Amino acid sequence: MGFSFFIVCLLVSFMGGNVLSSNHQEHRRFDIPTLPVLGSIFEGKTYDYIIIGAGTAGMTLAARLSEDPDIHVAVVEAGIDYALSPANKPFVDTPGADTLGCGSKQDDAINDAIDWRFNTTPQSGANNRTVSSARNFMVYQRASKGSLDKWAELTGDPEWSFEKRFVDYQKSVSFTAPKYDLRQESPRAQYDQLAFTQSHGPVQVSYPNMAQPFSKYMQLSMNEKGIPTSQDFNGGNLSGVQYASTTIDPQNGHRSSSRSFFTAARSRSNLVVYTTAMVKRITFDESAPPRAEGIEFIYTLTGLADKLLARKEVIVSAGAFQSPNYLWFLTGIGPKDQLTANQIPIRVENPNVGQGMQDHIFFGPSYPVHSIETLTRVATRPDYLASQFLNFTLSQQGLLTNNVADMISFESFDISKLTQLNSHPLSAYPTDWPHVEYLSAAGLVADFSNLITQNALAGTTTGKEFVTILAALVAPQSRGTVRIASNDASVPPLIDPGWLTDPVDQMIAIEAFKRTREFFSAQAMQPILDGQEYVPGPSVISDDQILDWIKNNLMTGKHLPSRNLTTRFKARSED
Repeated sequence: MGFSFFIVCLLVSFMGGNVLSSNHQEHRRFDIPTLPVLGSIFEGKTYDYIIIGAGTAGMTLAARLSEDPDIHVAVVEAGIDYALSPANKPFVDTPGADTLGCGSKQDDAINDAIDWRFNTTPQSGANNRTVSSARNFMVYQRASKGSLDKWAELTGDPEWSFEKRFVDYQKSVSFTAPKYDLRQESPRAQYDQLAFTQSHGPVQVSYPNMAQPFSKYMQLSMNEKGIPTSQDFNGGNLSGVQYASTTIDPQNGHRSSSRSFFTAARSRSNLVVYTTAMVKRITFDESAPPRAEGIEFIYTLTGLADKLLARKEVIVSAGAFQSPNYLWFLTGIGPKDQLTANQIPIRVENPNVGQGMQDHIFFGPSYPVHSIETLTRVATRPDYLASQFLNFTLSQQGLLTNNVADMISFESFDISKLTQLNSHPLSAYPTDWPHVEYLSAAGLVADFSNLITQNALAGTTTGKEFVTILAALVAPQSRGTVRIASNDASVPPLIDPGWLTDPVDQMIAIEAFKRTREFFSAQAMQPILDGQEYVPGPSVISDDQILDWIKNNLMTGKHLPSRNLTTRFKARSED
């Protein structure tokens, strides 16, 4: 069933519509898919910790807390365990399927199964477009040393320093070196052996069994244009170009990050995970200040209500969008004006909830190529897709073992360039903090509305295949918000990332786009190019034209943090 379902959904996705670019945002209620819960109504109802949200952060925290057998933990998750759903599993497990259901188009059936389908408000920095969808591309790299040391300085807590966090980085993963006999790439992927230990952490970190054929041309072209080859991006240095390590299980070729901590901890008797369980209320005691003492929720499968009590803490780990939403609706914590306007009783006034949102947007030009395999071939030739899916399923080899963006690069602009670009605020960042990240994309990206549809149409009409180099802003100055949409908690919040609203971001975006064109002009790239730039095309030349094209085609990098409580904080000791 998995293979036929995969093919059918791919063919259905060919017939999708255009990017959702309307200025109107519907206030759609969440429609949660339902399957039996893992937690049972017969479980004990009191735990030490209750965690709302079984995402990457929530399950990591649950797994760590439950390592102590005397600590009892409950995790409450609105969604399902995708591994129990034959409709979801092939799309989540297969690295090369990360492009399916990925993009800003809202009517994709694949997204219904695995995505909340959040939508932004119209973005002035994106020519009033709205953008949605969030999927993970499995790239694994760690923060720079300077960025974590800066965090330790801001918090006053040395435990946040790179030296201290590095030990946890190592502990959390199981590393497997590149299988050069299968990858057959040149230059070979490099890695820093000192960045990993022999620990057997839950997250598998490895390299795809096939390197994207385009990636070596990107690496050599960047070398030619002044970006050196880096050994690795896991030892505290984010500079240069190199193959990215990925969260792919080398034993079966499947995505590892989505449920690795859950798998590691699920058999523990002191951990219970409730799925298809939508939290409706966080309950408080009458102390001053009030203390969260539990939650009330409903099972979306049956509509039955239930409640849990917490001896110690209720932890909201529902993501950058839902965590503020829960604080508003379920606790009455947030900005006074928003709570009052939506008739939500105020428990604690805090103007910082939902503020300070930022994101790493990306964009980039696409060129036609020959002589190499790309995702365009997957979209235009069902026979090729079928052969690749069989190759992946039976032997964990071929194009679908690859996460698509397997070559990445980081670049910082020097002081003279920042001065030229009138981007002085970036000089305040740690010196090892990059300004731009470049990612390989072996296919046509354009406006990212629907990668499969775009590649199918372009490949069919031109008879060519395409590649893209994406540029992402990783030191953004623009800030956005998450705000209350209505007094109905089932209505998604108003998400305003504020992309490209800061002039510094606009200047860096233009410069980064020009750099991607430089890479395509390198001699090392010429053996595979099959004509002039396809998107946006050679007519887009001036800075104003480039910026306008970026605004019309940018996409979220899916790295959206927002504040849940305070703007800045210092570490404090508690009894």
